[in-house]
Parts: sequence; structure tokens; C-alpha cells
Amino acid sequence: MRRLASIPWALGLLVLGCNGSGSDGTSSDSNDDTTTAGTTTEAGTFSGPDPTTTGGGDTTDEGLDVDTGPVGPGAECILEDNDCSDPAQKCMPWSENADRVPDGARCCPLQDTPDLVGERCAVEEYDGSCLDSCDENMMCLVDDSTGLGGLCRAFCDPSSPTCNEGQGTCKSFFELIPGALTVPLCMDRCDPVLQDCSPGSWHCIPDSPTPAGQSGFICVPPPPEEPLGLFEPCGLANDCEQGLVCLLASRMPAGSCQGSNTCCGSYCDLTEGDAPCQAIDPELTCVDWMSPDPTWSDVGVCALPA
Repeated sequence: MRRLASIPWALGLLVLGCNGSGSDGTSSDSNDDTTTAGTTTEAGTFSGPDPTTTGGGDTTDEGLDVDTGPVGPGAECILEDNDCSDPAQKCMPWSENADRVPDGARCCPLQDTPDLVGERCAVEEYDGSCLDSCDENMMCLVDDSTGLGGLCRAFCDPSSPTCNEGQGTCKSFFELIPGALTVPLCMDRCDPVLQDCSPGSWHCIPDSPTPAGQSGFICVPPPPEEPLGLFEPCGLANDCEQGLVCLLASRMPAGSCQGSNTCCGSYCDLTEGDAPCQAIDPELTCVDWMSPDPTWSDVGVCALPA
């Protein structure tokens, strides 16, 4: 049987995160950068200590700062512990700069009637501000860059591969970026051939950036821009159209990736043989994805034979 061992898909899952705005500073979805959060007194936004400062310290007679733990809006906290001292706050990923990477975790306001896991939610100011309508121990994962709307996704235990009573996959995002806050989220599983995510606009992509870690597939928000088509150069996990995946150019027909090292290729069903792939290009065959999970034993990609 043809194997996928030498076909790692491209550049991981860094696109999915908790912060985002376009390079011009305008709001965008969870795949983009962030703008700087300011301190305001408007409803639903910060008032009091600047959220960009650490907070949580007392001073002694000698004037030295003594850490007493997270207190007040903007105080640092531990995401998995949700250890904000004020019950009206929750611990959230937060980013100051437009660099697509969460800088840390902050205690942020909790809504009086918050949205729950799987429900539609909203983010204030910009994606990554930590101001959203979801309940504690979860965040709003944006899929609408214009309206800053999305779905509430729960934080999970990164030491466990599953979540939601075994129905979801606990995926740690940003874990490959030095110095970044790792954000583990419980993501719905999906079939990449069927692209059966809910809502239907979400993309079913691999849950690991390396072949050695491939186990299954998860639903993530679509990219902020128009998804890329077959053989178009790609770089991020959800860049491609639904049903496509970002693959190495070395396993695509010569010249098809337009000079890029990676481009969008198609998933295929091993039970259907090579015909669907050869309808795309006569050189392509349906190559086994090699997921260790038997659920995905029929999943393959259209690629050059090894």
C-alpha cells in the first residue's frame, strides 16, 4: 500500500489562536494579528489598572514589590487554573502587539450571562483583547472577522489527547513558538474527506503539524481571506479550500506549486482507488495518510507515489 510517511503537511496549526487583527490594525479573525488594548471606562471594557501591566503585587516598608498572586483587571494568571481572585473575572489569553502570538494570560471581565461551549459568541475591541462573551474556562474563537463573532471553545488539559468526555481533541496551539503562551482548546473532530464540521464554514484540518503526531482531524475557523484552491501556494493549516490540505511540493506534479515549497492538494478516500486523483492529474495516486487512529484508515491525499 502507498504510504504518506514522507508527506508532512505544511507548517502546522499556528493560524488558529486567540488573537487577531490585520496588518493595518483593523479587526480580523482568529488567524490574524492583534492591536494594542487600551484602558477605557466604556461598558464591557477595562477600567482601573492598565491591562498591559502585571498587577498583583503589594509593597513592603522597604518599597519592594512582593508578588501576592493575580488581583484586579489585567493581572497575570494561569490559564489552566483560572486563578483570578475576583469571581467576576476569568483567566484569558491576551496579546498586546499585532504579532499573531498571545503574550500571556490576563484576568478579564466575565459577562453576567455568558455564552456556553458551542454557542455563538462575540469579542470586543479586537480579536485577542481577552474581552468576550463566553463563560469562564473558555474563549470565543472568532470565525467572523467583520463582526468579531465566533464559537465558544473550552480550554482543556494539554496532557490528555481527548476532551469533552472523549468526543473532542485537546489541541495545544502556539506550542511551537518560543516564548508564546500555549493555548489548549477542545476542538471538535471531523472527517477531512466529508468536511463535516459545524458550522459548515469551518475547515477540517489535521490535528498535528508533524507526521509523527498525526492522529486525526479537527474543525477550525476558515481563513480571513479567500481560501486557496488546488495547487495554489499555501503556508498555514487552514489556508486551503475545504477538502484540500497544504502539502509539500515534492509530492505534487512538477511545476504545479508555482515555485512554492508547499501548495494545496486534495484529500481522497482509499476505498475509491486512484481514479479521483488521476482525474485531477494523471500522475497522482491516492496515498495513505497513515493516521494511527483506525477511524481514519481510509483517509488519503492525492500525491505522487513514493
